[in-house]
Amino acid sequence: MGALDGVRVVDLTRYLSGPTLTMLLADLGADVVKVETLPTGDPARQSGPFSDGESVYYMASNRNKRSVALDLRSDQGAAALRTLISEADVFVQNFKPGTAEKMGVGPAEMLELNPRLVYVSLSGFGQKTPGSELAGFDQTAQAMSGLMSVTGTPETGPLRVGIAVADSATGVFGAVGVLAALHERERTGRGTLVEGSLMQSMLTLLSYQAQKYLSLGVTPGQDGNDHPIMFPQGTFRTGDTAMTLACGNEKMWQRLCDALDRPEWARDVRFASNADRMAHRTELRELIEEVLATGTTEQWLDTVGAAGVPCGPVLTIPEALEHPITAGLDMVAEVDHATLGSMRVLGQSINVGGTDSDWLRRPAPMLGQHTEEVLTAAGYSPDEIDLMIVAGHAAQWRRGED
Repeated sequence: MGALDGVRVVDLTRYLSGPTLTMLLADLGADVVKVETLPTGDPARQSGPFSDGESVYYMASNRNKRSVALDLRSDQGAAALRTLISEADVFVQNFKPGTAEKMGVGPAEMLELNPRLVYVSLSGFGQKTPGSELAGFDQTAQAMSGLMSVTGTPETGPLRVGIAVADSATGVFGAVGVLAALHERERTGRGTLVEGSLMQSMLTLLSYQAQKYLSLGVTPGQDGNDHPIMFPQGTFRTGDTAMTLACGNEKMWQRLCDALDRPEWARDVRFASNADRMAHRTELRELIEEVLATGTTEQWLDTVGAAGVPCGPVLTIPEALEHPITAGLDMVAEVDHATLGSMRVLGQSINVGGTDSDWLRRPAPMLGQHTEEVLTAAGYSPDEIDLMIVAGHAAQWRRGED
């Protein structure tokens, strides 16, 4: 039994930010019903690459959910959605501001329908102007938040992070908001509105880079793999590949000097303090890499790690996913997909109450795989469901018909 067992979530989200939020809730035991609009469902289903016709993009953020396929433009489909929301604990949507209201499922209307509802609205740049008129895309948020301006090097110019960090972070922050709202409901007996945006998430992640400007008026620049306020901390070339070093204080710096057999560096006035090392980091990097070039990454990881200095290899994604630490964290799991058979997926991002071996209940669903099941539980009779399906107001996936 998961920590959120008994919590019912209606998920009207698509692409990545909202589905990430609801997947995190599902992983913790919530019953998440993903309502998808006919005829094609979540647009992420059409986003490649594909594994035997199934989008890996879609599968990455929709496990542990049930799918209901409805024509939300029809009166019958819209009514079914409202019925599901009326019985839910949480409702999540990430449409452009104003769209949910046009669909008849805006926050004011739904909180009146279901006063205990936690209503979640995610957007790109908030619900107010300026911002609400903009489409919410990850790269736009990375660019407008300033994140890209501190990613990369002066030579490369601004770079986006190699994952959809704005979407993913908004999903995580949104899940925190849901948990807080559910806790508040225990005290008040009433639901509430939870709002988040890609822009808020990215500005939050700026952390000390933002505070440098707010407190000191300093415009942060691009430091590549170097830490923006500490050195040596970053990636360094070795005799065969590269490794990371992280000297977070003076003791670690002294230990690194000893591990590299250069104790004199600790007494060098150019490197006497972190501020000095930051000022002379180009020449210090050259000195460090000159020493590291005499051995392999594996050799230096043993030596530097034994000295108590944080360090690590720079792994590819395949290397990271096959690493013993990843296995020890149970971060790769297996589940049976309706059409693909046994498949590997990422594990849980956090464990509550120890490891729950039953957390992975189902893979990302086929479009409409659970329509009949969910509508039956909502009070629809078999005849009513059949009529909706025949009329095209709903759809039920069946093996061999996709």
